[in-house]
Amino acid sequence: MKPRRSIVGVLCALAAPGCGLVGGASSSVAPQTAASAGAAQTAPSPQPSPTSQTSQNTDDEVRALVTQALTPQMCPRLLGSFIGLPGEGTATGPAAGTLPSAGRWWIRTCEAHVEGDRLVLSMGGPGWTWIDRETSGFRVRQYLLFEAQAQLGADVAVGYDRTRRVASLWMRPAEGVRATITPRGVVSAEATGFFSTILGGVAAATGNSVSDRARQQAGELGSTMLRDRLGAGFTMTFSLATQQVDFMVGALQRGEVPERPYAESAGAPWVVNQRSTVWPGGLDVVGPIETQPGRRMGLDIEVEEGDGVTVRATCAEPMVRYFDARFRTPDVAPPAPPPATTVIDLAGGSGPQHITLPDTLPGSPCPMLLTLSPRGANLPARARYRVAPEAQTTPVNTTRRVRVMILSTTVTAQNANGRDWDLIGGEADQVVVTASVPMGREIDRTNVASDHNSVVWNRALPSVYELSRDLPLRISVFDDDATTRELIGVADLDAARVPTATGDLTLPLRTEGAVPRQMGSVRLRIEVVP
Repeated sequence: MKPRRSIVGVLCALAAPGCGLVGGASSSVAPQTAASAGAAQTAPSPQPSPTSQTSQNTDDEVRALVTQALTPQMCPRLLGSFIGLPGEGTATGPAAGTLPSAGRWWIRTCEAHVEGDRLVLSMGGPGWTWIDRETSGFRVRQYLLFEAQAQLGADVAVGYDRTRRVASLWMRPAEGVRATITPRGVVSAEATGFFSTILGGVAAATGNSVSDRARQQAGELGSTMLRDRLGAGFTMTFSLATQQVDFMVGALQRGEVPERPYAESAGAPWVVNQRSTVWPGGLDVVGPIETQPGRRMGLDIEVEEGDGVTVRATCAEPMVRYFDARFRTPDVAPPAPPPATTVIDLAGGSGPQHITLPDTLPGSPCPMLLTLSPRGANLPARARYRVAPEAQTTPVNTTRRVRVMILSTTVTAQNANGRDWDLIGGEADQVVVTASVPMGREIDRTNVASDHNSVVWNRALPSVYELSRDLPLRISVFDDDATTRELIGVADLDAARVPTATGDLTLPLRTEGAVPRQMGSVRLRIEVVP
């Protein structure tokens, strides 16, 4: 993997749960920075020995070297990133890394330089976050669009824990943080009682709009929170055992690493490991995610609360144009978002899922953005997710045998041409046909499930299948109307995808053609036969 995302993962610290602003300062204390060391020397102290003086000079030189090396890398890796903003939760220290985000800060401007031996960083850009607050009988409950600017100067210190084999780098703001959040668009304050309704009417009659005051208070509150979060400093860690780089707000102790929604695994280091809450009508954006030629990326995801989430993938550039237009005129109807490939559509309670992210997108090769949106119209959705390189393929034992059960299929709301599945509206009439490619024959066909874009089948395929003889199995999903049958998409179960142990597997349903389009997913249960 390129180092780009690990440093953005590093400086997504500036605000993300999973790496960010959700983490307040830990109660543990990092080693003294240059600023704190200077304060400590105001009291009389013994004359330092030549050895201690040499050690202090070495530490100062190391800090200066790290500061000079780190500063030029900051902005190239921060620009264009969507950094998570804090949601609910009060965890601090390493546990703050498990808290969900409730919005994103899109870094569009950045400048970093060195003054003396201090890193000075300025950054800004638009963003959005969920607000649910009540004061003086009025309640604001909506997504707030904003413009944020921040500037800080930080002293850098480094340390290493030999036992845990963890290197740490601390950045501690030395002279406070300047940060401002300016709300954009409409802030709607609703009265929650009889007297607040009367007060709202009086305010409107005198030209003192309650919503205007709510907008002002939201800006003041947001600015204070951003200053407090950034003022807690940052800790970057690198585990020599797992090769994992991580970053979060707060001063972790030497050897501590942030906790994440997904625990460490024996696979390749992850590039995203977060948790998000998205409210109806909202959208979460993850990335950009850089890919390496010849190495595909995998997504682990689980819906923890709500009716489910839909995950889509798109190239970063068209999504950037969409957000540019959206934030430029926030008070008008937003433009249509760019076309995206549906990665997976998960219902609530569906359990942990793993899926390989698409390696081709319209406009690719390109950095990839993932978007998460709630399936339900009433409840927020909370999900945890991790993106990491897929394990390198190993030779497949083709003498193995498996049983296969089709658990469920989910298709998009419209066909590949953007039309409803039925002429008069309505959902798809699904039929699933399974065939063995090597045998050249159909082995199973379901009945029609009328007017359902999501169908639970729990249907076991007949017989036991030998990997070398019977696979790949081609699973084709059709929309079966009274007069026509339209192919929605196909998914191939080949030997390389069969897990080594019994478990569930989600495959994407894609159209056929030179540029396939993802139209949904099929979930399978694979039982390994001794």
